[in-house]
Amino acid sequence: MAETYIICISDIPSRKIRKSVRGFLENEDVAVVIDDGQTLGVTLEKNRLVIRPDDL
Repeated sequence: MAETYIICISDIPSRKIRKSVRGFLENEDVAVVIDDGQTLGVTLEKNRLVIRPDDL
């Protein structure tokens, strides 16, 4: 899987949740491990959540 997923921060319905997400990702390394064991990196770029495989 070499796809990159992009989620606009403005698509998150609650202002409180948007602020929480931004605060959580601020200057931190965040990763998601999916069912098959692959690790995806999560970054905040230009007001968007970018989820991509760690090997890219």
